Amino acid sequence: MEGRNECEICKEFHKMFCCQQIHRRKPTFFKIFDDNFSSGLVLDKELLSELNGDMLSNIIHLKGPTGEAHEINIKKRTTSVLLRTGWQGFASFHKLQRGDMLLFYYEGNSSFNVLFYNKNGREKSSKRDRGEEERGQIPHCKVEISSNLDSSSEDEIERDKKQDIGISSFRHASAGRCAQKFISGRRPVTDREKQIALFRANKFQSSNACFTKTMLETSVYRTFYLVVPVEFGRKNLPRKNTTISLALPHNSRKWNVTCTYITYATNKKQPVWRFCGGWWKFVLESNLEEGDVCVFEMKAELELTVHIFRVVEEIVKLQVVNS
Repeated sequence: MEGRNECEICKEFHKMFCCQQIHRRKPTFFKIFDDNFSSGLVLDKELLSELNGDMLSNIIHLKGPTGEAHEINIKKRTTSVLLRTGWQGFASFHKLQRGDMLLFYYEGNSSFNVLFYNKNGREKSSKRDRGEEERGQIPHCKVEISSNLDSSSEDEIERDKKQDIGISSFRHASAGRCAQKFISGRRPVTDREKQIALFRANKFQSSNACFTKTMLETSVYRTFYLVVPVEFGRKNLPRKNTTISLALPHNSRKWNVTCTYITYATNKKQPVWRFCGGWWKFVLESNLEEGDVCVFEMKAELELTVHIFRVVEEIVKLQVVNS
């Protein structure tokens, strides 16, 4: 996507995902909020070309997650429509920030429903309390989204594991680990590409228990471990070291991965489940990269199918770092 402007990215994302997956019977388009949009929002007429032949009036209505409709005056241009009076109040009411993603779907009669997603791809709701949003809960979906706190949990594991974990558990956790370090061979990627990968992953739906993780450097390039969200572990994993079977969709191959159960002397009420031994084999053979997003779907007891949403679809093998 290098060299493309924001509008082109939005159009591509709209064609690739929104039209196919969300509100299929309703015309849909996608915008990324920018500081330049604080006083007015420009919509390409090409994005509005699918409104079932409807002509927008000079006043439209936007309805956010609260259900409250906001009246917006628009100015029609040759190639675009500018949302003017009322837009700044709408953006302020919903506390939109730079990098937020806005998904519009048309209800007819110059009215739109709008969903909001923060820069990490999590759905925002004006009615949802802050604690629930930070836990990554998304309505209408059983996917459990891991928060940014997971990265600090992973740092904490490395810092405290020798102090708080028994010797036998530490040895078990370290068994089967890969000592090699790798670097990416793919082209540089943008934050927006990472956001789109996370957005796509967050729209995954399943009746099975799931959790979502964005791959960190320690997940795919070195050390090779992955912390499981606590809520998923409490509900679905045993409170002991065990072996998990990972598979890719439509692939009979399975990878056995050690899942360790860790409690700290300082906080025994906050256990940690972690994929370690064998995880590196899955990473390398599945060509995972930093920023890629994986949805882990529980198909059976201790069996997870991994759905990969890549930042870059083109696969380039990781390069070994010479020590």
